[in-house]
Amino acid sequence: SALTAVAVLDNAKPEMGAAARSLASASHVSPLAPVPPPRAFGRGASCAFQNNIRRFRTQQPPHSLRQQQPLSALGLSGGGMSAPAPVTWVSPPPPKISTVAEMTALDHGCTDQYGVPSALLMESAGLASFRLMREKYQVGPGSRVLVFAGPGNNGGDGFVVARHALAAGASVKVLLMAKPETYKPDAKTNYEAAVKLGIPIIDFHSGELSEALSDLLTWANFAVDAIFGVGLARDVRGKYAEVVHNLNAWKNGPVLALDIPSGVGGDRGDVKGVAVKATATITYGVPKLGNLLYPGYSLGGELFTTRIGFPPHHDAGVQVELARPSGLLKPRDAQGHKTSFGQALFVAGARTYFGAPLLASLSFMKAGGGYSRLAAPMSVIPYVAVNAPGVVYLPMPETSSGTISSGAVEEILKIAKSQSCVVIGPGLSLEPETQSMILSVLPVLEREGIPMVIDGDALTALATSYPLPASAASSSSGSDMKQQPLRILTPHLGEMSRLLGGRPVSDIKANLVDSARECAVKYGAIVVAKGPHSLTVAPWGAIKINPTGNSGMGTAGSGDVLCGLIAAMVGYGLPLFDATYTAVFLHGMAGDIAAMRLGEDGMTSADLMEAAPEAMRWLRDPSLIPSPLFRRYMGPEVV
Repeated sequence: SALTAVAVLDNAKPEMGAAARSLASASHVSPLAPVPPPRAFGRGASCAFQNNIRRFRTQQPPHSLRQQQPLSALGLSGGGMSAPAPVTWVSPPPPKISTVAEMTALDHGCTDQYGVPSALLMESAGLASFRLMREKYQVGPGSRVLVFAGPGNNGGDGFVVARHALAAGASVKVLLMAKPETYKPDAKTNYEAAVKLGIPIIDFHSGELSEALSDLLTWANFAVDAIFGVGLARDVRGKYAEVVHNLNAWKNGPVLALDIPSGVGGDRGDVKGVAVKATATITYGVPKLGNLLYPGYSLGGELFTTRIGFPPHHDAGVQVELARPSGLLKPRDAQGHKTSFGQALFVAGARTYFGAPLLASLSFMKAGGGYSRLAAPMSVIPYVAVNAPGVVYLPMPETSSGTISSGAVEEILKIAKSQSCVVIGPGLSLEPETQSMILSVLPVLEREGIPMVIDGDALTALATSYPLPASAASSSSGSDMKQQPLRILTPHLGEMSRLLGGRPVSDIKANLVDSARECAVKYGAIVVAKGPHSLTVAPWGAIKINPTGNSGMGTAGSGDVLCGLIAAMVGYGLPLFDATYTAVFLHGMAGDIAAMRLGEDGMTSADLMEAAPEAMRWLRDPSLIPSPLFRRYMGPEVV
C-alpha cells in the first residue's frame, strides 16, 4: 500500500512525496505507513476495542467492569487487552460537527495554510477507510470488494480504497458511475492509477445496467458506497436510484459509506429521493450535520471519522459540537442541606393537567435538586401531593375552569425571588386569564435576574404577546459566559412554529439547525429544539447535538421531566448553557435506562423520571454505562 501511495503521489507531483512525510508526523493515519497485519483478535473483533485506535483507549469502562460482561457484549470473541485509562466525559474533547461549507473551507485551509496538497488529503481519506475495512471487517485475501464510484471527489476516494484493497490481496471491481473526463485532477489521478493497476472497471453508462449490476452484486462480499458525497443538491433519480435500491436489497456483506451515505444531505440529514442504508460510515475531517441529524443518522450505521491530516484545532471555529456532560458539575457537598442543592419554583398544572406539575417538580428532586416548590391551582394540589410528598405546595387562586388566575401573580413573584430557577408553563392551559398571568410574571423574573425555564403553554404566551427587550438578540456573547440569557425555551416542533410566527412545521423540520438558531436569536434565549438528537442552541451561535435517548421517549410528559432536570442542573450552579445541554443529555440517558428495563414500547414519562437517579449515577461515573451505549454517547470513533 505504501509503495502504491508513493507511486500515485509521484505521478501527480514529485514534490508531494515530501509533503506526505510532513503530513504523516501530524496525522493519526499516515498515508505512507504500511497497513499493519490483522491483530491477534478473534473473529468479530471491532476496532472500537483495539489498542491501535488511539482515541478509544480513554473511552472504555475500567477493567473491573469489563470483567463483569461476557466478551460477546464487548464485540470480542477472544484475545486479551490492557486496561485503558480512567473513563472521563471531557477527554478526548467532543467532536465538532460541520456544515458542508465549513468542511470545504477546512479542506482548502489545510492546503492554503499548511501546504498539504489536496491529493494527499484524498489519499489519507481513502487509506483510513481501507484500514477500517481491514481491521473491523478483515478485508484482505479472499475478500471481493465492489466499489461504487460516482462523480466528484467521493468517487476519487473510492478509487483510493480500491487501490489499497487490491494491494492487500483482495479481489476488486469498480462500477464507474461517472464519465472519467469530468473528474477533477485528484479524482482523475486515482481513476487513472486504478486503470493502470488493472482493476476491472465496469462502465455504468454502457450496456444493460440491471444485468451487470446483478452479476456484480452476486460476486461481491463487501461494498463501498462512493457514489455521492456530502454536497449532493438534487434528488437521486434514474439509474443512480436503481443502483441504490439494488444495493439496499443486497445482503451478501457489509456496506461502507464514504463520508456520508449517498443520497443523504450533508447539512440537513434529509433523504434526497432515495439513500444508501450503510452498515458503517467513515466521515472525513470532521463529521457533518447530515451524519448526526435524522433521518441521515439512521442510515449511516456505525459512525467513524478520520482527521485526514488536519492539524489540532484546525476546526476550532466550528460552533456545533456533539453534546457531552459539562465538566463543571461538582461532587455533592457532604455537609449540604436542602437549599445547598438548588431551589426551584414550578408554576404548573390545571384541573385538566395533573401529570405535568407532578412530573416537573418531582423530576427536579430525582436528579438531586434540594427544594422543590409547586405553585398550582388549589384544587389540583391534593391529587398531586399524594404522589410527591417531598414537594412543597403553594395553592394558587384559580379560575372557574381550574387554572391559575391572575390573582396569583404577586404571590408567585414573592416566592420566586429566593429561587435558583423558576419553571413556568407545564400544563398551565391556554385559558386567557392564565396566559395573562404568565405575561405578568415573565418580565419581572427577567428584571430580577432569575433564570427561567419556559415550557408548554408559557411558550404560547411568549410567542403571541410577550414584548422582547431591545437588547434581546445581542445580550449574550460567546466570549463572556456570564452574559448568558436568563430564558431557557424548550419547544417541540409545533411550539417552535408558533415562536417563529406560524412557520410551517415541515419547513422547520427541514431546516432545523437554522430555525433553532433563529429562535434563539429572536428571543435572546437558550433554546432546546426537542426531538431525536435534540439541539441545545445559544444565541451567540453555539450548538450541542445530543446523542442520548431513544424513540420510547416520544410520550406525553417527557418534556415535563426535562424541565425538572434542567432546573436541577441550574441548582447545582452550572452556567445556564452548560446546565441545559447537560440536562438534555441526562434526560436521554434516563430514557435509555428505562428502555433497558422495559423496552421502548410502552415506556411512560413516569418511567423516565424514575430512571433519573440512575442516570445521575452514570453522569457522575461513566464507567457504569454499558459499553454499547457509551460508544454511542462518545460519538464517532476516530480512525
